[in-house]
Amino acid sequence: MTGLIIFSVILLLILIAVNIPVEAYIRFYGGKADISVKYSFLKLFPKADKKKKQKKKKDKPLKADSADTSPDTSSEEENETADESTSDTSDSENTDKSEEKPSDDKQTEDTADTESKPEKESDSEEKPHLLDRISNKLDELEEKKNQIQLLLELILPPLKKLGGKIRIDDLLIDFAAADEDAAKAAISYGRLGAAVYNLISAIRQYIRITILSVNISCLYNTPSEKSRYDGELKIRLRPASVLNTLSAVIFGYLFNMKKYSPVMELIRKD
Repeated sequence: MTGLIIFSVILLLILIAVNIPVEAYIRFYGGKADISVKYSFLKLFPKADKKKKQKKKKDKPLKADSADTSPDTSSEEENETADESTSDTSDSENTDKSEEKPSDDKQTEDTADTESKPEKESDSEEKPHLLDRISNKLDELEEKKNQIQLLLELILPPLKKLGGKIRIDDLLIDFAAADEDAAKAAISYGRLGAAVYNLISAIRQYIRITILSVNISCLYNTPSEKSRYDGELKIRLRPASVLNTLSAVIFGYLFNMKKYSPVMELIRKD
């Protein structure tokens, strides 16, 4: 009875932990990105502050050690110079010996060339015809096309369900198209606005979005370097949703293993 109670408590804790959403805050201002990831009250990313503190603590005793080891390094340098002098003399002797026997090396090179020539000719004869190679490549492309179609058929339905579980909140966009030429500035402003609004409408088909503000402006008679691409958003996702998508893909493959067996061949080749 106690074992059943412990098991039920552990299972309840796992369910609670899996259903707590992970929140990611993404900010992009002045060409610099700031990303922070939180899980409940825990900060998963970034963790640079702890590393800096540990480095500072380690650097302090190293300064004292460097002062003590300074005389030893001088003796090591003297030994290295002595070794270099001996190595130079040995290298000079080896070069003299190698210059005495140039004829033997030439003969070995000539024999190696004569042996390699018939091998190259045989390799060229064994190559298939150009049409055969093209047909083989076309067959490979057809096989990959079928494998990719099966992979998409297996993955896309769970991914669509996962998109419905993702939330994008507090979306803020502040873009500005700038150029010294007024016509170019207007053209880039129109392209930028069309791209932003089309992208938002496409994402809204699969993911829920709440928008704070979308501001797209045009700056005439200003250099293009002063174009602005600022924004921020918050993404929320439960780990349970990710586990559900993974389990759906795995069970979908296991129930139709014969059908989706080419998918595993594609993954192994890659």
